[in-house]
Amino acid sequence: MPNSIIIAIVVLLAIVVIFYVASMVLRKKTEDRIIALEERKEDLFDLPVQEEIDAVKKLHLVGQSQTIFREWNQKWIDLSSNSFADLENHIFEAEQLNDSFRFVRARASVDASESQIELMEEDVQSIREGISELTKQETINSSKIQDSLDLYDALRAEITDNAGKYGVALGELEAQLDNIETEFNQFVDLNSTGDPIEASEVLETAEEHTIALGAIAERIPAVVEDLTVKYPKQLEELAQGYQEFLAQDFKLPESVKVEERLQEVRDDLKQTTKFVEGFELDRADNQLEQIRLNLDGLYEIFEAEYKARRDVAKNASIIKDYISHTRANNKNLLLEIDHVSQAYVLTGNEMGMIRGYQEQLEQLEAGANELLDVIAENAQPYSLLGKEVDTIISTLDDIEKNQLKISNDLQDLRKQEKAAQDAADTFDREIRILKRYVEKRNLPGLPQVYLDKFFATSERVQTLFKELNKVKVNIDGVNHLVDVTTEDLSNLKDATDEMVDKARLAEDLMQYANRYKTTNETVAKSIARAYQLFERDRNYAASYEEISVALDAVEPGASERISNVYHNTKMTPDYR
Repeated sequence: MPNSIIIAIVVLLAIVVIFYVASMVLRKKTEDRIIALEERKEDLFDLPVQEEIDAVKKLHLVGQSQTIFREWNQKWIDLSSNSFADLENHIFEAEQLNDSFRFVRARASVDASESQIELMEEDVQSIREGISELTKQETINSSKIQDSLDLYDALRAEITDNAGKYGVALGELEAQLDNIETEFNQFVDLNSTGDPIEASEVLETAEEHTIALGAIAERIPAVVEDLTVKYPKQLEELAQGYQEFLAQDFKLPESVKVEERLQEVRDDLKQTTKFVEGFELDRADNQLEQIRLNLDGLYEIFEAEYKARRDVAKNASIIKDYISHTRANNKNLLLEIDHVSQAYVLTGNEMGMIRGYQEQLEQLEAGANELLDVIAENAQPYSLLGKEVDTIISTLDDIEKNQLKISNDLQDLRKQEKAAQDAADTFDREIRILKRYVEKRNLPGLPQVYLDKFFATSERVQTLFKELNKVKVNIDGVNHLVDVTTEDLSNLKDATDEMVDKARLAEDLMQYANRYKTTNETVAKSIARAYQLFERDRNYAASYEEISVALDAVEPGASERISNVYHNTKMTPDYR
């Protein structure tokens, strides 16, 4: 046979073998999926759904629970009667198609069966959960009822045993307890006749009502205590106190209407009673707060008047003596001012202030006499009289405080004069020290700027001595001169330091620069200019600048090095 025919036959056989192997593989995979479907179907069919449904049937459900049960039962009937048979047909069809090598249709049939069984599994799960919920609700109701009844019984026992604590709210509390008891009876009827879901809702409502009533009952005793004991007692105390207040001939401000406010409290107590009877506890609390504020306000009014009476009795007795004392202070200050003014210039209008106090005291005395007459007649509320008494005493306090300040200021004049004299002596001594210090430096002369500063400072010191030697010393002017001279002397010391340092350094730098004089013409010229500035012009700062620049040009850093040595070894001047 030709080779081409042999090759064609081999290729054809290879294709046949490959197709057969592929077919067997596909058939095997589809067959495995069909087997898995059979197992899932059997597992689903073996679930005890029917037994669970039969167990719930024995509960003889009614109402809402029965409606829900019928829906789940019908769904199971449809599933077991129709869906399982339909699934069986699809699986059988897939087996037939797979055995006849119609793999595409077989795989499609298996896909549809898998989707169908997934839905069936979900439906069975839902049915079982729904049936279980009905059974569980019955169990929950059975266990929960005892806890709820215990809570209700404890509340009823608390209210019954302590009926007195609940006052006018007792009737409404008992009515609410009866309503809750009716709800519990309704629960028992529903649960016993087979409707656990609706019974659960009724039980939950009854329990909520019990808890809510317990919270209300817990608040009531405190409200009743305030309503029937605390505030009525305070009301009675205030009413009796008011009568005693009037009997002691106290007066109240016209704006205070005690009888009206007491009646307002009585009306508020009645209104609060109605709120408590109707379980309007928030409104009752708000009303009680208003009552508290009203009662506290009345207490404060009475206490303020009693306190004002004591304060008026105490302070009124000292007003005349206080005025006399302040007058005596004024008289003594006038004598002191007259004496001090012979030696000092007074710039604070002390005499005018004392005369002003004298006029003010005369007015206060007239007002105080009128006030004391009113107090003696007991014609006005003590709270108003007390404010007037306090105003007079406060004014006298201010006058006395200012008198004391004036007296202290007058006595301080001598101290200030002594301090200024000491300062002037110090300034004069330091000027002389500065002069000797500069003379010992043996400088060719002193710059005119420095001389002007020195003589100006010296003249300032002499002016200070002249002011201190006057028959009447102006302390304000003297103190100003002391401050100015202090600053001038400080500036003069700084100028002396600057002048002496620059002169000494200029000499040192010129002496050091001489080593370059013969070899460097620029340095030689700078030495000549620096020497001229030093000796003829007496401008030591310019001389220093001239030579330091030239020296640093030939020996960088030399001037700074020499300057550092000078400052490190320099003795502190006597005037420092």
